[in-house]
Amino acid sequence: MDSDPPFQPPTAPLAAVDDAIEAWSVFEQYFVLSYRTAPGLSVQVNDLSVRSAAILGVSRDSVVNDSGLFSRLLHPDDRDRVLSEHRDAAARSEPFVSEYRMVGQDGTVLWISDRAAPVVDGIGRTTLYGHCLDITPRNRTEAVLSDTEERFRSVVANIPGVVYRCAYDATWTVQFMSGQIEDLVGYPASDFIDNKVRSYDSIIHPDDLPYVIAEVGDALDRGSAYSLEYRLIHLSGESRWVAEHGRPVLSPDGRGQWTVGVILDITRQKATEKSRELVERQLLNQALHDSLTGLPNRVLFHDSVAQAISEAQHSGSELAVLVMNLDRFREVNDCLGHASGDLLLQEVGRRLREVLREDDSMARFGSDEFAVLVPQARRAHVLEVVRRVRGAIEQPIDLAGLPVNLEASIGISAYPRDGVDVDSLLRCADTAMYVAKDTNLGYAFYDASVDTRAETRLDLIGDLRHAIENQELVLYYQPKISVRSGRIVGVEALIRWNHPSRGLVMPGEFIPVAQETSLIKELTLHVINDAGLQWRAWADEGRRLPIAVNLSRPDLVDPAFPGEVATLLGKWRMPVTMLKFEVTEGSVADDPRRTEDVLERLGAMGLRLSVDDFGTGYFSVAYLNRLPIDEIKIDRSFVSAMAAHEEDEIVVRSTIDLGHNLGLRVVAEGVETRAVMERLAQFGCDVTQGYYLGRPMPAEELASWLDQHPATGGPGTRKRKFREDPVCEKAASA
Repeated sequence: MDSDPPFQPPTAPLAAVDDAIEAWSVFEQYFVLSYRTAPGLSVQVNDLSVRSAAILGVSRDSVVNDSGLFSRLLHPDDRDRVLSEHRDAAARSEPFVSEYRMVGQDGTVLWISDRAAPVVDGIGRTTLYGHCLDITPRNRTEAVLSDTEERFRSVVANIPGVVYRCAYDATWTVQFMSGQIEDLVGYPASDFIDNKVRSYDSIIHPDDLPYVIAEVGDALDRGSAYSLEYRLIHLSGESRWVAEHGRPVLSPDGRGQWTVGVILDITRQKATEKSRELVERQLLNQALHDSLTGLPNRVLFHDSVAQAISEAQHSGSELAVLVMNLDRFREVNDCLGHASGDLLLQEVGRRLREVLREDDSMARFGSDEFAVLVPQARRAHVLEVVRRVRGAIEQPIDLAGLPVNLEASIGISAYPRDGVDVDSLLRCADTAMYVAKDTNLGYAFYDASVDTRAETRLDLIGDLRHAIENQELVLYYQPKISVRSGRIVGVEALIRWNHPSRGLVMPGEFIPVAQETSLIKELTLHVINDAGLQWRAWADEGRRLPIAVNLSRPDLVDPAFPGEVATLLGKWRMPVTMLKFEVTEGSVADDPRRTEDVLERLGAMGLRLSVDDFGTGYFSVAYLNRLPIDEIKIDRSFVSAMAAHEEDEIVVRSTIDLGHNLGLRVVAEGVETRAVMERLAQFGCDVTQGYYLGRPMPAEELASWLDQHPATGGPGTRKRKFREDPVCEKAASA
């Protein structure tokens, strides 16, 4: 094996660069630990991989101060020999190569390949630096590691940017530069190799050169990654804005060997950067308000109730939450059409604004469901609000000359009597609303004694616990398709429940229940484990499909979660680049401090993170810049409606532009028609997902589907695209 590690691909938020990163992840799968020793000293562990720490049962935080750790990890039958070999190599100042065994606390045995090299300082002292690789799955890892640089080079041509490697010296001598540099600045890549014709800094804009030197130099001094934006001078004399992302590659002794990175042309994005703040404000307003009535939506209402609860806790006051459903609204839609139904909902929204106080908050949750927050309210005041709301709604509404009479069923919950958090109050008010509707009383306060749904919920919790233990939960997989190439770039794992008496139960019925209990953690780990098992089965068949798994808020505030993920990745020998986590905007915004900590740790492991249902919650550009996010998924409500509603199409197009300006990949979910697919291609969307392309299906059914629509890494006709006549190619060339 060559003593140098393979190429470390650049960290850039692009799908093609993610493929290059996989080459480095192959090496990381086998890395166990690094160490140092010197004549007369014991072997001291410098670093321990997350995966190996989980397998060996060792805390990574304790390795630096534990001088006996290396010796304890050695197999008793190998210990004396290995320690003697290290002492002799350090004393003779010679390179060292050996194979032996390590043993974890649970008895797990790892076969180790150990390589070390001596470093002599200025006064003649020798230190032996080495690293250990896990060779348990096979006799040698040389073939795998030697193949990584070739694999990296094979994907470089498909990366929409310039990939480079530079020596770790004062002049940043270029060792490798991809051909895309000629498209960017007009000079061929050969000009830059070994700085023969020109150095890279010679094409940096003079005004930006001191900044670039300082930023990159400081990062390399720290041994950390760097990201910066600056201008290059084209052969023609014009300026081109670029974004550069790079990182150093260090030797086992911690010294810099080279730097690798990617340079992206962001000239067009810079031209539109001034509109970013305007786009963000538009998106935020769209995300927090109902587009039909202009009222706040569920997300903003949730925030208002949470703030009111906080104030009530300090003041000792009460508050009420009202959930309201319009009776016979479906009849209006069926008889007069959806256009008339929309006009009716707009009028209801207008009337609610007229009869409620400024302190009261209102929202439309969807369809014919509305909500009202009444802060600092006692029962008598709540009844007065109910009377005004019902009176306003029961006044006839004129629809094209036809008077329409409506009534409303209102459920009421009170803080702190019925709940002390937002979800509890909404759930209780919703339950009371159904009681009001069933009894024709018009309104009802929540009463736990008649909450028949509580018993059903408890039954469901018991059944779900049994389902996890008895393998009743199955994963369905929905394909994700590249708009540019028409090829499959991954799948999303979606859980289903094969209930013995209810049949196939969809996640919307049991996930909310699981999120209210400790079952959600078991459920998430169950999904990741099954996804890893399926990925390994596909990989053994020659298919390498990245799998996306959805996370819930409890997962994101659990400090043990990253370690548990690392254990499962190691169990199935699944590269980190093959697993993606999707998180919703609300799950992060509920507890940003703790969720950011967990997300940062997941990102540091190399896991890719995606913001699901983007455009429906709290996320801002600040969040996207601060968190290790590399992808956003436009909510299906915008995508599916864009063909019929111009405002939804504007949101989709603006979101794609915003994502690309931030260097993120953009996925559109809910693609159900060819027309929507074509428009997304014209807008430059990266990846699409929806029933038009492929519905969620069991793994065995997906295998047959993949034979007809092979992924980039699949077996069979590898060069065949998703369709013989892919929609995305036609639209992209239009």
